[in-house]
Amino acid sequence: MSSNPRIELRKLTKVFNSGGADLRVLTEVDLQIAAEESVAILGPSGSGKSTLLALIAGLDKPTSGEILVDGKSLYGLTESDLALLRRHKIGFVFQSFQLLPNMTALENVQLPLELLADPLARDR
Repeated sequence: MSSNPRIELRKLTKVFNSGGADLRVLTEVDLQIAAEESVAILGPSGSGKSTLLALIAGLDKPTSGEILVDGKSLYGLTESDLALLRRHKIGFVFQSFQLLPNMTALENVQLPLELLADPLARDR
């Protein structure tokens, strides 16, 4: 494991209440992902993959556990702070693509970086 992981999950748990019954989607997940790693999240439909990604991006809150991005806990961050985190640290390529049809795949991926007015956007 990396001594300074880019993403770290500590005993991450997510439970949804569905019709009065608890549906446990994630149970005490521990994970470290280093900056230089590529990771695939695999599993059948309904196994919690999208929930896990939403939690890491701060789009949803865990029932318990901790999420750290670059060593900083997401716990207690304001919506504004979470938006900045997503803008600068987290990116998604959706399964159903959601691409702009008049742009290439590469141009679609570059677009959010260019909107940041970041001079290094194309290099990243």
